[in-house]
Amino acid sequence: MSDFQKAVRKFRIPGLKAAVFLFLLLGILFSGLPAQEEDEEVIEFKGVGIHLRLGGGYTLLSGGDFNTGIQGMYDWGRQSIVSAGYTLGKSDEHPLRSGYELGGDIVYYFAGRLGIGLGGGLARVNKMNKQLFNYAAGPLDYAMTVVPQIDILSIRLGLFYAIPLNRLLTICFNAGPAYYSVDYKYSGNIQEQNFTYALSQRAKAKDWGAEGGIGLEIRMNQRLTFVLEAQGRYAKISGFDGEEELYEYLGGPISRSEKKGILYYVEEEGYPRLEVFPEAPATGFNVREAVFDFTGVSFRAGLNFKF
Repeated sequence: MSDFQKAVRKFRIPGLKAAVFLFLLLGILFSGLPAQEEDEEVIEFKGVGIHLRLGGGYTLLSGGDFNTGIQGMYDWGRQSIVSAGYTLGKSDEHPLRSGYELGGDIVYYFAGRLGIGLGGGLARVNKMNKQLFNYAAGPLDYAMTVVPQIDILSIRLGLFYAIPLNRLLTICFNAGPAYYSVDYKYSGNIQEQNFTYALSQRAKAKDWGAEGGIGLEIRMNQRLTFVLEAQGRYAKISGFDGEEELYEYLGGPISRSEKKGILYYVEEEGYPRLEVFPEAPATGFNVREAVFDFTGVSFRAGLNFKF
């Protein structure tokens, strides 16, 4: 098994997605429990004012230069295949615009409805793009595979404000700054009988952003609520430092090269791409430091435990 195939298999581990769906399932099961008899008097839990909010869900994002650059690399590969005399077959493309996340917050309500919270989360954007091709409509299919993966670890500080609607429902608003650590990985491969092209990239960056959202809390009992919320983000992260490796085989000696430096977004010959440069490119070159735009919205479900 090649290094690229191992990388693809590693990227496709659905751990985060499975954890998100498991957590949502548990939340739905909890939401089906009887909260209170209609004629029973509601007893409010006072406690110490600490709430533990845990949840997960689906996130939408812009992607920025990463979405555009990776799409350009995919399109360049398709054009290279056609130029070499092959016929394109089935294409399976997935824009870098969505992913899954898990997270939580510890909130201390120090003034009745007003609280301050510290939390964090892990989001993963992982897409596999595949283009089949063959020669002269032959029976044997070859493949080009492009696999980007971005893991985003966030730490956030926020203000929370809860507004009870009735004895069962509460609306909760939150807003505050967030700090993001982004880990980017990319593997692109074109494989046919006497030719192999494999490009891998890995880079990391950190930067600040802001988050804010609104949630609906459904009372299950004195100490537990089921939460549905939408969380918006504004975050543009740049300054990715990493490395790139290119492997080529064309029926003879193997060519392998490595570069370390800053990840840039390059527009050239109609095909944008992401590329690592050890030094800043020359003036006049249509290039800039790559920006990952995490701006978007997440839709979450979870549980709020009161202490």
